Amino acid sequence: MQKWMKSVAGGAIASGNTERLARAFQGMAKAPPGFGGWAAFCATGAARAQAGDFDGAKAQCKACHTRFQVRYHATLRDLKWP
Repeated sequence: MQKWMKSVAGGAIASGNTERLARAFQGMAKAPPGFGGWAAFCATGAARAQAGDFDGAKAQCKACHTRFQVRYHATLRDLKWP
């Protein structure tokens, strides 16, 4: 999953393209079991990106990372995605 995140989500952020970022959030929304709230972060991020709020969308990335980073690293980092 890390490779997908870096290439798809990271690429969207690096380009500043809110349409790409919205699609990345939509792709991430199908969260693995046990990560309650993940889909909500993605939905909010996608909505903000679609509205052209790049900084607001990026804030959802940070909020999700803050909440899930430790468990993500332990369980999902090497998961093939999607």
